[in-house]
Amino acid sequence: MKHIYPDRESKSLEFKSRLPNFHNLVKTCVAFANGVGGKIIIGIEDKSRGIIGVSEELRNRIYDEFPNSLYDATTPNLLAEIYEKRFNDVSVMIIEIPSSIKKPVFIKSEGTPQGIYLRAGSNTRRASQEYIEELMRENRRINFDEEPIQTDINVLSKELLKNIFKRTDKERLIAEKVISRSSANAEKYFPTVAGILSFCDTPELYIPEAVVRCTRFRGIEGRDIIQTEEIHGHLETQIETSLELIKSWLLRDYKLVGAKLKGKINIPEVALREAIINALIHRKYWVPGATKIALFDDRLEIFSPGNFPGLVNLNHLGDGTTYLRNPHLARIARHFGIIEKLGTGIRLILESCNKAGIQKPEFIEGADSVKVVFSFLPSIKTVASDDDKLMALFEMRDALTHGQIEKFLHVSRNTVTRKLNQLIKAGKIQRVGKGPGVKYIPTI
Repeated sequence: MKHIYPDRESKSLEFKSRLPNFHNLVKTCVAFANGVGGKIIIGIEDKSRGIIGVSEELRNRIYDEFPNSLYDATTPNLLAEIYEKRFNDVSVMIIEIPSSIKKPVFIKSEGTPQGIYLRAGSNTRRASQEYIEELMRENRRINFDEEPIQTDINVLSKELLKNIFKRTDKERLIAEKVISRSSANAEKYFPTVAGILSFCDTPELYIPEAVVRCTRFRGIEGRDIIQTEEIHGHLETQIETSLELIKSWLLRDYKLVGAKLKGKINIPEVALREAIINALIHRKYWVPGATKIALFDDRLEIFSPGNFPGLVNLNHLGDGTTYLRNPHLARIARHFGIIEKLGTGIRLILESCNKAGIQKPEFIEGADSVKVVFSFLPSIKTVASDDDKLMALFEMRDALTHGQIEKFLHVSRNTVTRKLNQLIKAGKIQRVGKGPGVKYIPTI
């Protein structure tokens, strides 16, 4: 039986079933050095994660030839730590590259900017100009959210500043990275990126697409739009308005409570709120593109420009690791009461979904984006038999199609038909509609 490596490929982990040409290996090393560091594991199939090991010839070549090739090919020169790890009767080779202190690292023969590479999710790509600028800021120990925006500081809400900081003299606002003194004129001040996002009612005028775009689709394909809303305003407004809008779209199963109708949503509110906050606090604001929230019949997707920052690893989400891409924006958010404790957001999302009995949300890291997908299906772990799973599914959905049930139970069409007929006969569900439009609903 083939052993499976426990972690998946990510921005800090790459699998190779065999030794590629050294140039491709060097590109990956450069990408790791320009990021948070990483490991190349040779002897693992990248798709299946099956551990196949390495030959004696390959092992000797990596030890004897690759370190010098890597050092000679890169600027600043890279040094790799090379070692082996054994899995029962086979061994894999690990090439570990630390994050470079001096960036950007590039391949000498290609020069700059062509020879600068980055990790985009689990892929190695040539760096864009925006990414190179990010590396240069990192060299200068400057975060994008403290960069000045060339406009008058009066675009910031005086009332909101006073509510948050009480004392709003220029020195206090400089210390909070809300404004910045002009390098050309000590008497002139500009708002920072963090200041604009937190205290300006129209941040999209100064930071491209600093808005939230919410779209509701009919079906599961994303072709038929029911409604689209674009959320503007400063950060707190965007978070609260987006949350209330999505909650209103998700509300169902209304019941009379006292004199009012109240409904429930099929995603825990705390999970929804934390996911929206994460998307806005940790996004790359120098990447043009809105934060997007999309509601489908079977799921909710929250899309944020920019992959996971720093040491945050897709394989270990929720372990408490915190790395702030926008540390000044995050600190201001704490003043607003938006963030309570750093490093707890994803854990809260996972725990609340588990407690609610719905499937764990999926976190997908793209080329330069993160998408969180909340499924409206119940967690299979919370129910035992197929009949129990099906009834749990009906409790979370107003109506189901034959195809949706097949997909959820992973059984044949005939099996689904038999189970539905049994539930109809037992009076637990009923069939509505005719032909392709047939749906099944729980009996009231």
